[in-house]
Amino acid sequence: MRVLAIGMFLVAVTAAAPASAQLSRAMREFSGTSPAPIRGDIRLPAPLNPTVERSASVSREVRDIRNDIRTGRESGQLSRREARALRREGRRIEAASARYGRDGYSDAEIAMLRSRTEALRSATAAKRSQGLAGK
Repeated sequence: MRVLAIGMFLVAVTAAAPASAQLSRAMREFSGTSPAPIRGDIRLPAPLNPTVERSASVSREVRDIRNDIRTGRESGQLSRREARALRREGRRIEAASARYGRDGYSDAEIAMLRSRTEALRSATAAKRSQGLAGK
């Protein structure tokens, strides 16, 4: 009986070895540590300097929001106080972007900048629409 159990164990180990090797190779490829490229990979090439690209994106977004604030102020949709507070938040976002960009952006910093920029955009739109409703 013992000989039969040992024999079955050896057969199982021998059969499982190639499967485990295939599994570990598949996991290496999935994690990106494999030097071989994946056929049909459609990812875009990484930008030469992602810090510049992300910084320009934040600056562009804040500039667009600042133009919305100016338009709202000129049309009377925003009070002077509201416009000043919104512009101040825009400057804070740009300052944070410059501070984070010195040593490169982490994923958390990018998420924070995006959420703050979107919050500023939403606040600007909300205050402008409230200004219209009050007239």
